[in-house]
Amino acid sequence: MKSELLRSFGTKIKTLREKRGLSQNELSQLCNFKREYISKIENGSSNVTIETIQKLANSLNIKMSQLLEDNNDLKSKPFVKWAGGKNQILNKLIEFIPKEFNRYYEPFIGGGALLFNLKPNTIIINDSNKELMYAYQCFLDKYKLNKLIKELEMHELNHSEEYYYQVRNLDQSNSFEKLKDYQRAARLIYLNKACFNGLYRVNSKGFYNTPYGNKQKINAFDKENFLDIYKYFSISNVAIKNEDFEECVKDAKKGDFVYFDPPYDSYTDKNSFTNYDSKKFGKDEQIRLRNVALKLSKRGVKVMLSNHNTPFINELYKDFNKHVIEARRIINSDAKRRGNVEELIITNF
Repeated sequence: MKSELLRSFGTKIKTLREKRGLSQNELSQLCNFKREYISKIENGSSNVTIETIQKLANSLNIKMSQLLEDNNDLKSKPFVKWAGGKNQILNKLIEFIPKEFNRYYEPFIGGGALLFNLKPNTIIINDSNKELMYAYQCFLDKYKLNKLIKELEMHELNHSEEYYYQVRNLDQSNSFEKLKDYQRAARLIYLNKACFNGLYRVNSKGFYNTPYGNKQKINAFDKENFLDIYKYFSISNVAIKNEDFEECVKDAKKGDFVYFDPPYDSYTDKNSFTNYDSKKFGKDEQIRLRNVALKLSKRGVKVMLSNHNTPFINELYKDFNKHVIEARRIINSDAKRRGNVEELIITNF
């Protein structure tokens, strides 16, 4: 194997070992190797034979083909259309990604465009939207994933305007909290595909209130993509959270990388969308986020943020590196307000 492949393979072994709660010593005993050999494999400094790979696969309870599979061969992509999604500016974001980092944190995961492009081995993802995180959790469990697919197939079959509003209004009923996690996840994905312009929006009571999108037929999911996401998560160390962004990154350490993609600061002359949930993300929250970024910087954590290019944000991050880019806004309830806007990519490195 070439050096880059050896490092990638070693990182995958370490990720799977830690995911299974094994020490290097315990894995070496399972494989009948010396612990030092496991250490060399994990840091990419030792060649491996097919026999070695097979022993590692057996000990880690994984198929050898999965162990050899390159994450970049998986074509996973966002499974929901999300306001503020980063598909349009991925190439620009990637220019500023640190070349090396340990764990990857994304406290405002949304559709996960950057995550699915980078495919890091150890990830901690979070969002305030409970149903969205239920959806991500389904990709950690084959049983839940199959249930999610069946629910979405049912939604596709029953799709109509009347059916859409029946599903949309479920969160106003007493029975909503009794639904299974995968049912709530399927509801979110279906509504996201069937609603007007893919806009996830809730009112002050937290009820989903986006109108029907006038689509006669919908494709709620891409099965091949679902399976690719499942494969990616199965060979990675994944933590999925539903908590405050500050809580999500409290354990980030030197060498880790955190990407913050929060609800954006509003332009005074434009209708910026920030109603992802019933909790407003105003100026005070933007200031709190900046303070968290400063704390992380002092700990040696690599931080990158996205936001609108407003005077407030520029002043807030005056001690950080700022890069102005042009982005196209494609999700807005008002078609006239879709178009190009200036954004900032903010880094501490």
